[in-house]
Parts: sequence; structure tokens; C-alpha cells
Amino acid sequence: MGDYIPNQETEPKVGDLIDDAKASLVELFQFQELRREQWFMRVSVGGHARCWESLTTDSQENNKTIKQRIRESEAPVADLVLAFIGPIQWRGRKQLMAYMQYFRRDYPTGLLFGSHVKQTLFGKKLRTYGGFLVMGGCQNVWV
Repeated sequence: MGDYIPNQETEPKVGDLIDDAKASLVELFQFQELRREQWFMRVSVGGHARCWESLTTDSQENNKTIKQRIRESEAPVADLVLAFIGPIQWRGRKQLMAYMQYFRRDYPTGLLFGSHVKQTLFGKKLRTYGGFLVMGGCQNVWV
């Protein structure tokens, strides 16, 4: 038996997630409870995206919450999106950004992506500006 060589035509590719990732970024900025310095999550089950949920600033607590939502789902979670809105080190300086991770069941790699963020002058409303940024990929340990 030889080494396993993945079939490049049938292996899921992280690039397949870009359109859904862009849509999740747009949907995050429609979330009424969106605020800075906050983590958020959303799962999709059976082809339907659930509501965004605020997480804490405690990564251990967030990991427990994420695992619990996945475990308690009535059907297998198809997609998981994690997002942070806040200052991120980007190209040598801290900038206000949306940093997001998109994971899909049976995809070994998740998509890291985001956008620059501005706060409106007369309020606390946040909005994206500039282009959609693909930052890279990471191992899918969630779904």
C-alpha cells in the first residue's frame, strides 16, 4: 500500500468558502448587538444559519460554549463562524478590524478573513470599509 495522495479534484478547498464567508461578514454587521472588543459565533444546521451569539473575552469559556452548541445541536453542525471585532495587529500597526474564522464540516481547513472597521461619527454603529481580506487558513478542529 502506498502513501495516500489526495485527489485534487474532489478534496474540499478552503477557497470554496469565500462566498459564504463574505455573506457571513455582511450578516454580522446587521447583528443588533454588535460591539467592539467582543467575540461572536454562529452555527448553521440543516442549511439554515442560526442567529449570532455573543461570546466572552475568556477563550477557555468560549471554547466550552462553542463545543456545547455543537454537541447540543439537533442535527450535525454544517458551518461554524467565529468573529472578533476589535483592534488587530495588521501590517505593523493596530487597526480596528473584523477578524473571522469560517469552518465547514468535512473541510480540513478553515478560512481566516476579515475587513477593516469604522465607527460612525454620531453613534456606536460599526461598518466595514475597504475590501474583503482573505488572511489565510487554519486547521478545522471544530466541525
